Amino acid sequence: MEQIKSEIIDPTSSAPLPSPLSAKECECGCGHSFSPRRRDNIYLNKQHADFAYNHGKRKSKNKQRLKDDKTLRKNDNVLDKHFKSEKGQSEIVQFYDILKADGFKSAYHIGRIIQNEKEYHFSYRYMYRIYKRNAVLLINIKKR
Repeated sequence: MEQIKSEIIDPTSSAPLPSPLSAKECECGCGHSFSPRRRDNIYLNKQHADFAYNHGKRKSKNKQRLKDDKTLRKNDNVLDKHFKSEKGQSEIVQFYDILKADGFKSAYHIGRIIQNEKEYHFSYRYMYRIYKRNAVLLINIKKR
């Protein structure tokens, strides 16, 4: 009879027990290799999972929304700058080209309303109306 040699694993030794799961590379993109504890582990730890969520899926999902919100804030800041430059008035008239040069984009607004047959658009803190007088575009700005 042949003797079968089998290796006996000593659980009291300091060497780690062999894992039936092979080593994986962390999905967050860090390049670390790890031995998963479960079959569905894809990240090294919670910090790597959080990093992947905040810099990956969530960021790309909200990319256009963040861009639009940034433009709306920029518009509101431009309106605020020009409104405050004319101190003490409740309503100001400014050349549209000046605001456009400051980065104002009239296509971005959060709402509109018609008052006295005039169409006003809303930003976060202001309402404005763009109109033409003598072939020059003007913008009328009011505090909301």
